[in-house]
Amino acid sequence: MYAKRIMFLCLFCIFYSIAEAQFASSTQAADEHSLQLYNEHKWKELLQSGKESISSGVDFPLLRMRTAYAAFMLGNYSESLKHYKSVYDKDKENALALYYVYLNNLYLNNLSAARFYAGKLSTEVKASEKLKAVKVSSAGIEYSYKSPDIIERGNAQYGRASVATQLGYRLELHQSVSFYNQVINEPKLTFVTNNTNINIKQREYYGKLTFAATGNVSVIAGGHYLYIPFNNYIYNNVIGFAGIKYAGPYVQLEGMVHLASIRDTSYNQFDAVVSTNPLGNLNFYTITRGAYSKDFTLTQVVGVKILKNIWLEGNATFGKYNTLIDNDALYVFDDIDIKKSKVGGTLYVLAAKKVRISLNFISENKTKYGTTSNNFHQYSTTGGILWNF
Repeated sequence: MYAKRIMFLCLFCIFYSIAEAQFASSTQAADEHSLQLYNEHKWKELLQSGKESISSGVDFPLLRMRTAYAAFMLGNYSESLKHYKSVYDKDKENALALYYVYLNNLYLNNLSAARFYAGKLSTEVKASEKLKAVKVSSAGIEYSYKSPDIIERGNAQYGRASVATQLGYRLELHQSVSFYNQVINEPKLTFVTNNTNINIKQREYYGKLTFAATGNVSVIAGGHYLYIPFNNYIYNNVIGFAGIKYAGPYVQLEGMVHLASIRDTSYNQFDAVVSTNPLGNLNFYTITRGAYSKDFTLTQVVGVKILKNIWLEGNATFGKYNTLIDNDALYVFDDIDIKKSKVGGTLYVLAAKKVRISLNFISENKTKYGTTSNNFHQYSTTGGILWNF
């Protein structure tokens, strides 16, 4: 029995030595091959070779760094982020990996994550990238003109001005003020005086705080107040919301809870959002949002980069509703008519390095208040401009 144990131990040591030698040989071969491809700037071959080596178990920091850089040069920022972050997570002193983790998140529009890692960069890199802990990060305006195709609903106007302030590398405050004006005629609203001429002059304030808890997870909280005069009624709608967002290289997940008082009635809404960028960049992306309150609505967004600095985005919302809180409670859709569906498209133009212009068109299919079959459409055209600083 003792001799068998000795023999087994010897065989184990032999096989282990052979495996170690083979692994060392494979590692050396992968190192030499990846270095050659890197020096020759053969990014496609390097990316493919690096991924194959890593999946086979040959994995070391230099191979990850070269593979990540190849992906970055090919515009696959998600793949690049995955490998650079793997290196950085194991070696917090790797300044180059940290820089590209920041840069890839920035190019993927994972702004909370980008700010989180920006705060960890060296003073010299922050200076060269013109990064500051506290600053006005963006400002924007938008204007919308809405035209229903029935005379009982007058044309409407909506305008909004916004500013985002970075209160540190991990905290950002987004604020906006907005207005909504419309005159409607609805005799079925018998409790409203002069109901053939209801003059709505809505005013709003919105505030949202986003805190980067980690490089992947951010926490969101805020409120939205809407002052709505309705002839002899005045509604003070208040919405509080909180949520959490996870930003991965290819997939982003978000959950949100809204607790509100709308038209003097309690309203709660729960959202789940899944965003994807399967190509590893913003050349193609999807956003799927499910919202549940009394009813369930589904919104699908698909975006495509059609030219160098131009993106086209299509969107559709399905499910009956007359109240819907959207886009982290930035937009509150609430009227007396029932919406049956909404489809539209948005054109985004990067007019300058830090200036984005948007043009949006939406068609809504609605059912008139107090009826089940009196359907009509409302068409909206919205233009906006956003400055990033």
